[in-house]
Amino acid sequence: MYLSTFLSIFRPVMMGLLLAVAYSSSQALEYGSGIANTEWKLSGSIFECRFEQVLPEYGNGVFYHQAGEDILFRLETRKNMMKVGKAGISITPAPWHPSKKSEHLGYTDLLPESPNLELDPERSNQFLHALLEGKQPVITRRTYYDNEKFIKIHLSAIHFKDFYYKYLKCVDQLLPMNFSQVARSKVLFGGGKEGLSPKDEDMLDRIIYYIQYDPRVFALYIDGHSDNNGRRYDNRQLSKRRAESIERYLIKKGVDPEMVTLRFHGQRYPIASNKTAAGRKKNRRVTIRLEQREDMSIPPELQFVLPTDAP
Repeated sequence: MYLSTFLSIFRPVMMGLLLAVAYSSSQALEYGSGIANTEWKLSGSIFECRFEQVLPEYGNGVFYHQAGEDILFRLETRKNMMKVGKAGISITPAPWHPSKKSEHLGYTDLLPESPNLELDPERSNQFLHALLEGKQPVITRRTYYDNEKFIKIHLSAIHFKDFYYKYLKCVDQLLPMNFSQVARSKVLFGGGKEGLSPKDEDMLDRIIYYIQYDPRVFALYIDGHSDNNGRRYDNRQLSKRRAESIERYLIKKGVDPEMVTLRFHGQRYPIASNKTAAGRKKNRRVTIRLEQREDMSIPPELQFVLPTDAP
């Protein structure tokens, strides 16, 4: 027991140390910007923000912030030279403080397609914090063509603070939710019930709010369902009234009736067993589904304009 506990703690530490030795003792091909050529770019809309640094001759290091979500760091390469597998993630001191300690943040998957790497929100925020402190986030991995050679990618902190505060302005204008968070919704009903609760109305208000701001949403489907308690005809009519209660609420709050399609199915499509109370509760439902034109351009008035004044 003690040995297994010791190994579970010691093994990741040793892997990090061995990897660091390998990188330092092997010839590492390094990509990243310096004082003279660090370039930050910022773009976005009310749906997302992209805060990125150009990695000359390799690709881009991107901080991607989608509405309603936390920030994610992504590596997008033009031609990936790293071997698919586990890439090392670390933070190194600024070049002018080489004696300070590096911090190993573990490993993450390196993929063949772009984005080739995506960090979880915790480590993505650690990358941001490191850049604010003038440190360098680093990604390291063996090359796909030679196990004895390594690729090392670093982000430069030069000019970071100037663009970081502009990036925060982009985040400030993001919607509180994204399409995937409202595209598939569900309202559950009590036995024989068809009215909406305050909680149901709050959920529908989120959908209405999103539709008002996203011109790419062109259709809304409402489907009513019931459990199998009672006669089939009565259940079908009950599922119709449930769907209509949703439709009335949405239209009353400003949703265009032309985009709404209402359907009702009664007990025909259960998603759980009607033999149990828990199953019947799941089947007494109305689903709301949004459809979006993914190929439609975002109008200029919804896009983020980079501030030209001081942050």
